[in-house]
Parts: sequence; structure tokens; C-alpha cells
Amino acid sequence: MKKLKRSEPLARTTAGQALDLRPRSAPVQARAKKTYENILRAAAELLEAGGFDGLNTNLIAEHAGANISAVYKYFPNKYAILAALTERLNDSQTELAIEYLRTVEKSASWEEKLTGTIDVMVKGTRNTPGVVALQGAMQATPYLKAVYRRSNEMTVDVLIEMFESSGVNLPPRRKRLIGICLGEIIPTMLDLSVSEGKRFDRKIVNELKRMMIGYIRTYIDDQG
Repeated sequence: MKKLKRSEPLARTTAGQALDLRPRSAPVQARAKKTYENILRAAAELLEAGGFDGLNTNLIAEHAGANISAVYKYFPNKYAILAALTERLNDSQTELAIEYLRTVEKSASWEEKLTGTIDVMVKGTRNTPGVVALQGAMQATPYLKAVYRRSNEMTVDVLIEMFESSGVNLPPRRKRLIGICLGEIIPTMLDLSVSEGKRFDRKIVNELKRMMIGYIRTYIDDQG
């Protein structure tokens, strides 16, 4: 599966300047790891309580019980913190999808596998701190949307592999385009499912499944 190229800045400001979304360093010792996790937890909780606009590194440091220097030791700005949360959310959803597809009955249809994959991704991350606000921020903030798009490629790769292993022969020349379109449908619909403060509205999640199944079926129908 594809991985993010974390050696490069992932976004640019409106003035064209590079906005670094990479962590500055990774914690090694247990105490440092605890501080790092506290920073991420604080950012998620503040995001859920007050939204994106009022979030800043000083508030995050205060809420985490850490010095502001500790925040800047690991992250260059608040966007890098939220980018880390975005990647962590997507990694969690991808891991849930992989584990589900590893254990699901091989005789299950691709439609059953697809809907089951969406269900475990939603159920497994429903109670993630700040997930509603983070989902909205990922769609509304260009910097984070770019990160989410790239992170989401991993989930899409898992789905493409599932289709092929289930006998759905997607056209090789259009496979990348199909993956891109699926990668746009998933976050857009999940964002809609939390747009009223709900944690993944079930009716909208079901519409997401219908859209994805209908989309893939068009390729099956084209093959006769």
C-alpha cells in the first residue's frame, strides 16, 4: 500500500509559501511519548469542544499540561498536529479494514465485503476523540484535505485489492481513476454524515455504501 511522503511539505499557504506538516521529531523515551500523546489528545479534545478556528498551539500546550516548547519540539504548527491526527484516524480505519477482510468468509460477495468494510471503519473510529470536528476540518481546510487525500489512498488500495480478489475485474487503465474517485466519495460522504454533529449518521453511511456498490457495478455491467 502507498505511504505518505513525509520528507516533503504537504501544503502551501495562499501566499505560495511551503507549510510544513511534518512532525519535527519522534519521541523515544517513555516520558516523551506520554507528552507527545498528551499533545495529540489535547488537540483532539479542544477541536471537539471549540472547533478549528479557535485552536492554537498555546491552548494545546495548556490543555496538555506541557510547555509550549514541548509542543514546538515535535510540531512546527497546529496544522502539523492536526495532520498527525488525520493520519492516525485514517491509519486506524485502514487497519480495521485490513483485519476485517482478513477474517471475513471468502465466500462472501464483494458487496457484502464492501459494506462490511465500511461498517467496521465507522464503528471502530466512531468514539475517537474529536472525530466529528476533525472530519469536518479535513474537508474544510485545504492543508488537511491534502493530507487526508493522500492518507486515504491506503484505504482505497485495500478496497481495490478486495474487488480483484473477489473476481471484480476492473479495467487496468482506469484502475487509478476509479481509486481516485472512491477516495473522493468516502471522505465527502463521511463528512456529510457528521455535518450535524452526529457521529456518522447511519442513513448517510448507508447511502455511501449504495453509491460505491452502484459505481463498481457499472464496470461489471460494461463487461457483459
